[in-house]
Amino acid sequence: MSPTISPLNRRLYKLVMSDEFDVPGREFGDGKDPKWTALDKNDYTNDALHYYAEGNVRTNEDGELVISTEVGDTDVVGFDEAKLEKVHEKKHFRSAMLQSWNKFCFTGGIVEAEITLPGKPDVGGLWPAFWLLGNLARHTYVGSSMHIWPWSSNECNDRTEGGQQINACLHSDHWGMKTGFGRGAPEIDIFEVQPGPIKRN
Repeated sequence: MSPTISPLNRRLYKLVMSDEFDVPGREFGDGKDPKWTALDKNDYTNDALHYYAEGNVRTNEDGELVISTEVGDTDVVGFDEAKLEKVHEKKHFRSAMLQSWNKFCFTGGIVEAEITLPGKPDVGGLWPAFWLLGNLARHTYVGSSMHIWPWSSNECNDRTEGGQQINACLHSDHWGMKTGFGRGAPEIDIFEVQPGPIKRN
């Protein structure tokens, strides 16, 4: 692949990571791929109805990454936030999520992807997305994102001091931190799509 030139500032960008998914039969379970990890765990964010299963993502003979969503029961142990106790529940759908968490990080540049969206535009129920999350948090591991997500600010004020765990009001100058600088895990949505006739948000 040749370097990309930004149409905004004519700056030349060097390609630092590319994955064409052109090897059939790749496996993405924990520890099986150098670039990606397919989750195999419950998703209890956003009232999710699915379970993320590593078997629902694969590469095919045409050099494509395929994520499948299917009807299928999975028994999981969840957590009741109100009662503060573990609960057994059943998820009736399975899908997949690939993460590059702690495998590939970058601090700026251009992200490109060629993606075919699933389903029909007038039928709801799916929520495909392609997005980035700062490395301090990991999606579906909710405790990792408390007071870290969804933004990062270097300002010191009442909002950031109370809302961002690593904020610019702190005077820490160890563990790689600098006084007056905040750190968070911003979420950058390239796209999130909710098809169907019902308009939300």
